[in-house]
Amino acid sequence: MAQPAKHNKTWTKEEIATLKEGYRKGELHREIAAKLKRTLVAVESKATELGLKSKRRKK
Repeated sequence: MAQPAKHNKTWTKEEIATLKEGYRKGELHREIAAKLKRTLVAVESKATELGLKSKRRKK
């Protein structure tokens, strides 16, 4: 099974800025993950680590 392109790579300042911007805009995690070429789990984990809260309501 192939690993994601950024498997075990440190997050850059630019990637973190993109993640924060995605949260600010209310983008879905999967959309942010696709932009960053990271897994959904990686995006969710980093967001939690940074204390980001989604503006989207859960159904």
